[in-house]
Amino acid sequence: MIIRVLIAGFASSVAGISYLTGLTRIMTAFLLGFGTLVSFFFGLLFLLPINEERLWFPLYGDAPSYPFFLLGALLAVMVGALFLAKPKFEIVEQVSRTHFKYLIMGLGGYISTLFLASFFWFPSDARTLAADESRLAIEALLGTYFFIIGLSGSLYLLYRASRGSSEERPDLMRRFVLAVFAFLQLDKMPALVAYLLIYSPDAMLVYPNLPALALWSYVPVGIFLLKTTWDTKKD
Repeated sequence: MIIRVLIAGFASSVAGISYLTGLTRIMTAFLLGFGTLVSFFFGLLFLLPINEERLWFPLYGDAPSYPFFLLGALLAVMVGALFLAKPKFEIVEQVSRTHFKYLIMGLGGYISTLFLASFFWFPSDARTLAADESRLAIEALLGTYFFIIGLSGSLYLLYRASRGSSEERPDLMRRFVLAVFAFLQLDKMPALVAYLLIYSPDAMLVYPNLPALALWSYVPVGIFLLKTTWDTKKD
């Protein structure tokens, strides 16, 4: 367990330092590439027959695999667009206290969205016994929509925070915001949520497509990474 924590901490540190030192395009490609691999992996997982007794990655419900493959293809296109597009850099806003407020609000909203949505995804035993299956399905679906919308709003605040620049250090807030985002492993939250929903028998029972829908929150994450990286000055 300690070794896993050390490895995770080392990976987070490398990602954050890479952004701070200016390796923005390469690091963004790695983050988007991870999302691509996760999408294809889940797609392949749902192509296999359902087997609750399988030692590695057992499945408790059936769901179509094509949404995962579509998402993987879309993220792969984003990786290609990251290097093919040549956006024009410009200093947008003079860095101020407002940008740090946006950063704190974005981080707080990003993390709070996960915990608030979990009340819809994982109801208590009392709520499960009192509600019927259709109501649980509606609540789980609403929780997923809330998660995607809340995540998108938080990413917008983080993007506003990244627009702070100065003549001496034009990428001051862009590199800092991306470094914090990568260091906290926030880009992997869609994969975490999809994993939790896949291995939650109740969630898979009431709405089998829920993990795929939650994983599609990688799209706003990818747009945020792509846009912020494009705005970064290329040395």
